[in-house]
Amino acid sequence: MSSIDFQSSGNDTLRNLIDWFLHSPIYESGKYLSYYLLNRKGPTYPEITAYAISLSCKLYERSREKRFLERAEACAKYMIAINKNGAVPCFADNLLYSFDTGIFVSAILDLYMLTNDEIYLNEASKSLKWLNSLWDGTKFLAVDREPKRKEWHHVPSVHIAKLALPLAKASTCLENAEYKKIAIRLLNTYKHLLTENGGFRSNEGSDVVLTHPHCYATEGFLYSYYAFREPEFLEIARKASDWLCQAQNADGSLYRAYSAEKPAAQRNKLEKLKVTDATAQATRVWKLLGVNDEGIGKAYAYLNGELKDGGLRLYRKTSFMSKLLSSSRHIYSWPTFFYLHSIILPFGQLEYCKELF
Repeated sequence: MSSIDFQSSGNDTLRNLIDWFLHSPIYESGKYLSYYLLNRKGPTYPEITAYAISLSCKLYERSREKRFLERAEACAKYMIAINKNGAVPCFADNLLYSFDTGIFVSAILDLYMLTNDEIYLNEASKSLKWLNSLWDGTKFLAVDREPKRKEWHHVPSVHIAKLALPLAKASTCLENAEYKKIAIRLLNTYKHLLTENGGFRSNEGSDVVLTHPHCYATEGFLYSYYAFREPEFLEIARKASDWLCQAQNADGSLYRAYSAEKPAAQRNKLEKLKVTDATAQATRVWKLLGVNDEGIGKAYAYLNGELKDGGLRLYRKTSFMSKLLSSSRHIYSWPTFFYLHSIILPFGQLEYCKELF
């Protein structure tokens, strides 16, 4: 694995992103916020705090700088304290999400593999037990009870395919082959949402490809190829990656949504909303697969233009008025995490799929 001295790195963007990750208002005493802007702060975001554990672990593995391990352990302590019988709460709607809980399992197992601390393994086991209560044999329910609203993340949409990551890790760390079987059943369910064009429809009833969940599913198949060496999973990931290449705008960005019925190049005319989360995620996919080198450069240029005070704004509407108001847009946690990680990934080395979070 490539070793990086972040403090002496010649990449100013990387150093600034790490400084933001460790010291900006996005972080408060073991937890990460959804967003902030000046004195306004968004809610604590447990799912994203779990991502921070994994990102901190990756940064520690690369640098051996103790500050990253300390951050991972601080976030883990917070998450363990707020979890409800292993389930990760969402403070925005008070629901318990299978996806958020799976991301926590993935993160806490990353930390266990670094420290060999049984506390983390026990917490993962507790969360997996809760997660299994939402398993119906082919997929996981998205939430623990009927939600008032039914957006894509409230139902078993394609993002759930990413839960193959924690399941693959659990099969190894807990020496339980049943988790591998569940992961493969899960992926076999969601591979049917891949269109001929290469886009993942959001769910069975959808005719839309949402780029953020599309990237989550792609990451699930990529990691599972690394973990299980199933050629079909790599083929699916490559097809989904090609779709992202076709969808990319000339300025390097991706839109939030596209029609599933049309090739990605024929952009959805109903919504012109550019997003940084999927744009950053796409660069991770492309770097791991060793494709779209020029497109990665364009995406980085777009993301750099969306940086404010060290972190990324989430979206940009392509209207004249939204451009005038762009300076007031909030700074978000998760797209910035994905971008930071993308920068340290080498190009075309599939073994780094193990770093996906």
